Amino acid sequence: MELDQLLNLLSVVAGKCLPILGFIVLVFLIIFVRHLIILLKSANEAVISMTKTLDTANKELETLEKPLNTLNELSDTIDTVHEASKTAVRSALVAIIENLGAIKEWALQKSKKEDTTTAVRSDMEGEE
Repeated sequence: MELDQLLNLLSVVAGKCLPILGFIVLVFLIIFVRHLIILLKSANEAVISMTKTLDTANKELETLEKPLNTLNELSDTIDTVHEASKTAVRSALVAIIENLGAIKEWALQKSKKEDTTTAVRSDMEGEE
């Protein structure tokens, strides 16, 4: 078999196989395009349903805006009251610590008066 005969044989076989292979490729291309169109349609439907869901969620968030603002204001008020009470307790502790000597003297004087009053009562009861 010579090279010319081989090339002629290949040309004849290719001439018969190429239309068949072209038809098979065309069928696969049609199937691919069909699936691509179906995918695009379902993606479009998904986007439309997602848009509806997002609109509903947005409306719900807008209805929650006022209660959340009220809750935020309440939280700020509680923080303010907490800070004021901390300041008041600190001020009271500072005043007590600064005046501890005066408070101690007052308590001792008060206890001495009670002792004196108790002693006077004991004396009066003893005389009777």
